[in-house]
Amino acid sequence: MPTYNEVWQALAAAFPEPDDADAYVPALYYSQMADALSGLSKVYADAFRDAVYLIQKNGLTSKRYTIVEHFRETRRVRLERVREDYPDVYADLIHVDGRTAQNILGASMLFSQCVEKAGEAAVLEKAVITVKDLEDALGVEYAAPYLTVQKSHDFFEVAVQ
Repeated sequence: MPTYNEVWQALAAAFPEPDDADAYVPALYYSQMADALSGLSKVYADAFRDAVYLIQKNGLTSKRYTIVEHFRETRRVRLERVREDYPDVYADLIHVDGRTAQNILGASMLFSQCVEKAGEAAVLEKAVITVKDLEDALGVEYAAPYLTVQKSHDFFEVAVQ
């Protein structure tokens, strides 16, 4: 199997960096190479998954290689067992997350209950109206004056003028 350096050298030989007085030409070259290699990486990843699938489907073995399967572990609390065995701990810890509370109660009701609990000043420091909600309520054109737009750098692109 080729190493990283061998692949790099083969690509550099097959697709040499342009030697151009215009500094934009190498920038464009690197941008296009990055895009091509990103796409090629996906092709190889798909081919790898297909190869593993065929190996497993056909029960193939090798004297030199094996497939090592890695797992991600997800742990969840078994609520019913905690409630039965530790009712006090259950009562102290049971809750719903904010998104679930908002889905159940609705944003306005949740806001009102937070104001009752913590006071309006404390809640207003953290309160929001989503852009989508405002645009849905007023229409995109009428919501625009009430929005601030902040730009942050995302990436560069070399474009032909």
